[in-house]
Amino acid sequence: MTSLSKLSAGRGTFSRVQLPFFARSIRFRLTIWYSSLMLIFGVAFVLALNIAVRLDQPRVVTIDTYALTAQYEEVAAPGGALMGPVRGSFDPLLLVQDAEDQIYSENLDRLRFWSLLSVVGLAVAAGIGGYLISGMMLRPVRDITETAAEITASNLGKRLNYDGPKDELWALAQTFDSMVDRLEHSFERQRQFVQDASHELRTPLAAIRTNIEVTEMDPETPVEEYRELVGTIKNQTDRLTRLSEDLLLLTREDHERMEREPVELQALANEVARELGPVAQARDVTVVVSPSRERIEVDTNPDLLYRCVLNLTDNGIKYSGSGSTVTISVERVADKAVLHVADNGAGIPAENLPRIFDRFYRVDAGRSRREGGTGLGLAIVKELIESLDGTVTVASELAKGSTFTISLPPAVEESEAEEQRSIAGEPAITIPVRQG
Repeated sequence: MTSLSKLSAGRGTFSRVQLPFFARSIRFRLTIWYSSLMLIFGVAFVLALNIAVRLDQPRVVTIDTYALTAQYEEVAAPGGALMGPVRGSFDPLLLVQDAEDQIYSENLDRLRFWSLLSVVGLAVAAGIGGYLISGMMLRPVRDITETAAEITASNLGKRLNYDGPKDELWALAQTFDSMVDRLEHSFERQRQFVQDASHELRTPLAAIRTNIEVTEMDPETPVEEYRELVGTIKNQTDRLTRLSEDLLLLTREDHERMEREPVELQALANEVARELGPVAQARDVTVVVSPSRERIEVDTNPDLLYRCVLNLTDNGIKYSGSGSTVTISVERVADKAVLHVADNGAGIPAENLPRIFDRFYRVDAGRSRREGGTGLGLAIVKELIESLDGTVTVASELAKGSTFTISLPPAVEESEAEEQRSIAGEPAITIPVRQG
C-alpha cells in the first residue's frame, strides 16, 4: 500500500462525515491546525515565562546599606559658613522605597531576558510544528509527483486512486487521473492510427512494386501489358492521393475558424443527388430526395457539409447493392435540423455498429478496397460534423438497410430575423432562393 493509500485509509472516517465544502478544504484545515498550534505554544509561552521568572527570583536581596542609609545634611556654621556633610539620622521609609526600586529593576531585567528567550523558543517551535503539519497535509502532493514521474508513453496504466476527503487535493488527484485516462486513450488511438495508416500505405505500394517486378522479369513483355501496368500504377497512385488528402483533412485544426453561412438542406440534398446520379445509374441504384414540408436552413460551412452528405450517399450507392434505393430526407426534430441518408441494402451487423466511425475500420475490408475506399470516409464525416457543432449517428438492421442521420443546430428563422431587423429599425429584406 502506498503512502497515499495509507493516508487515504486513515482519513476514511473523516471522509464519511458530510461537512460543508469550506470545512473540507485544505486552507480551512491548515488554519485550524496552525491556530491550535499557536494557541498551545502561546499558553506554553506564558506558563514558561512565569515559571522561569519565579524560579529566577532571589530569596535574599543584598542592599548597599551605606548608599541607602547615609543621609547628608548641610549644617550651617556660626557666622553663616557652611560645614561639610555629616551622617544624619536613619530613615526606614527611605530604605524600603530604595529596596523596592532595586528589586523592581532587577525583576524587569529578568523578565526582559526570559521574554526574549521565550520568543526565540516560540519561533523555533512554531517553525518545526508548521513544517511537520504542512508536510503531513501535503503528503498527497508528493505522492502525485512521484506517480507522475513514473508515467511515460509506454506506462500509462498507473493511477493515483485517491480516496481521501473531497478537498483541493482530491480534485487535483481526480483531474490527474482523468488527464492520464485521456492521454492513454489518445496514445492508443495514435498507435492504432499509425499502424492502420502504415498498412493502408503499404498495400498500394506493394501492388505497384509487384506489377513492376513481374513486368521486368519478362524481357519480351508486349505493349498491352505495359499499358496495363501503367493503368495499375495510376489507380494505386490515385488511391494514395485520396488517402493522403483524407489524412490531411483529419489532422487539420482550423475547422472551428472556418467561415459559415446559411445553407438550405433541401437544396443541398438535391445537388448531391444530381452529382451522384450517373454513379447510381451505373450501379442500378435509385437516389430519391424526399420533398420537405418546410424550409430548413443551418448556419454551417457549405463545402464541408456537402462533402459529408456526398460521402454518405456515395457509400449507400456503393454498398447497398444493385436494385436498391438510397433516400435523402430533411426534417426538423425538436430544436435540430436533421438530414437522413437511408438505403434498403444488406445492412450492417450489430457488432460492427459501435466502430463504424473509427478510422480505417471496414465491415467488409476486401469489398471496400475493391471499391477504392480509404477506410476514412465515415471517420471524416464524424470529424467534420462535430466541428460544425452537430452529430452523426447510424441505425441499421440486417437485410433491411442502414440510415445515417446528421443533426445540426438550425439557423435563425426568417420570421425571427425579420422581427429582429424591424426591432433594430432596419427594413426587412427578402432574398429569393432558388428551390432545388
